[in-house]
Amino acid sequence: MAETVKKESPEKFYEMFIAEQNMVGTALGFSRRGKIPFASTFAAFFSRAFDQIRMSQYAKPNIKFIGSHAGVSIGEDGASQMALEDIAMFRTLLDCTVLYPSDAVSAEKLTSLAAAHFGNVYIRTTRAETPVIYENEEDFKIGGLKIHPGKKSTIIVIGAGITLHEALKAQSELAEKNIGIDVVDLYSIKPISPELVKIANRAKAIVTVEDHFEEGGIGEAVRT
Repeated sequence: MAETVKKESPEKFYEMFIAEQNMVGTALGFSRRGKIPFASTFAAFFSRAFDQIRMSQYAKPNIKFIGSHAGVSIGEDGASQMALEDIAMFRTLLDCTVLYPSDAVSAEKLTSLAAAHFGNVYIRTTRAETPVIYENEEDFKIGGLKIHPGKKSTIIVIGAGITLHEALKAQSELAEKNIGIDVVDLYSIKPISPELVKIANRAKAIVTVEDHFEEGGIGEAVRT
């Protein structure tokens, strides 16, 4: 949907076509000139530009990477388009923030936070339409999380983005059987909220649900 930016602000839009390496290099140039570039593509294709992304971290960068069509939830686009290693990739980078919105409200709020934050930021987005969970007045912060409490719960289920919706569905179905679970929206994967330690200490079990490979994903972030 980057074409909507082109329609609204054509003077600020650059079409880089299927050349993600060039896109990242150009974004770094804009960043060094005091601009705030938003570089967007299918999340899977950032792996093609990982060399440029990695090297940018040594140049005091301020780039916002937007990776769409993440995970197996993109379905019909096929396996080659499914980003299943992108969270791991961006988590490895020095001082890189990783955000994962779940609905329109959180996407808007986290994009604004990314723009205001100096440094590289990765925002992971999905292809599927998702229902709105949060009110417009909801507050978000880098290094934060959201708790959707269940009744008399000792089980914590942690999701983000598309998997948050599945976790909330499970919470509703289990509630009908008088089983309570707390659902955590880990929208800030890096930095991770220190509040998560307090939540984990009172839980009998923690389950992470993610649309990503096990290595380097939310599960590893939570264990760390």
